[in-house]
Amino acid sequence: MTNNKSEKQSDINNHSEKQFQSIVKHGLVEGGIHVNASKGHGKTRLLFSMAQSLRAKARVFIFDGSEAWLYGYSAIPTFTVKERDIQLINDVQSTDDIERYSLNNWNFVKLALSTEKDLLFRLKTRKPSKRGFFIRTVINHLDALQRAERATTSDNEAKQFIAFFIEEAQDAFNSRSTTRLEAEEFLTVFNEARNQKIAFFTASQRLTDFSKTIRAKQHYCLGNISIEDKVQGLRNLEKQHEIDFSKIPLRHWFYEGSMFESPQLKQQGKPFQINKAIKQKFIESLKPQPEQKKQSFFSKITFGINTLLNPSANLPQTTKRATNRNFNTESTETESELDQFDREQEENDLREIEEEFPEEW
Repeated sequence: MTNNKSEKQSDINNHSEKQFQSIVKHGLVEGGIHVNASKGHGKTRLLFSMAQSLRAKARVFIFDGSEAWLYGYSAIPTFTVKERDIQLINDVQSTDDIERYSLNNWNFVKLALSTEKDLLFRLKTRKPSKRGFFIRTVINHLDALQRAERATTSDNEAKQFIAFFIEEAQDAFNSRSTTRLEAEEFLTVFNEARNQKIAFFTASQRLTDFSKTIRAKQHYCLGNISIEDKVQGLRNLEKQHEIDFSKIPLRHWFYEGSMFESPQLKQQGKPFQINKAIKQKFIESLKPQPEQKKQSFFSKITFGINTLLNPSANLPQTTKRATNRNFNTESTETESELDQFDREQEENDLREIEEEFPEEW
């Protein structure tokens, strides 16, 4: 009886794992998933599992402002972005320039993006406008690289998928931020993300907090939702599938007409900081490389002649010593005769070169 129960439980777990993997893969190919549920339902843990599953299939970039990923996720390179790294542009000339920022450590960020496959960005700023600016800057940069890569491949496809994870997405992409001129490029990137093999995995507590312009193009993954947060679209889904979103149990989710349970993720290592290592790499890249002196034409000719006439002259010291030991039994008279022959031969060769290349001499 115990064996039958354990076998059934194993089958259920295998089915749930396959279902979860299928959902994550579907979201990656279709451009992303938006997770919506009340506080404490398990949004963060679900995103943990999704990110861990995708790291073997895509490049994963995580933007974390709450530091939940820093202390709860598995080992991943972590780049910290401080408050002072994002500053307002001083010269404000019009209302469009208000809250327009500049990224002071952009060279470090680009170096981290080029050297690390996956990254966790720890956003220490608590200003939604600054978070949104940084996230959009990174996404636009990686999208440009994807487009450039498509132009060089034989099948006009990027070599690898990119998955962005943004928890509490309403902080970075509220309705106000997406209507600004500065966000125009990002909206184009988001609308064409699927064609560039880019997917967005976002989360929020209420659909109304998150920009409709963005979430309308994602597939919903819905958990427990309070009655007052149910918009008309969610009520229509409840009637269509005969489900009550306010009664969904913990860690259970509704996705594309079916229910699934999020897997338990075991933490494997902890995120580790790379700011110092990236800064050191950047400093080393700025150091001038030693220039090799160019040999003159005469030096090249002399070196070639010496190599032909006396091969051991350009060998390493250890090789020279070994060669000298092999010939230490020869008489000094023979050595002097050979030296004289070599000098005469070298003079003849140089004379021929002078006649053949008079301009170089």
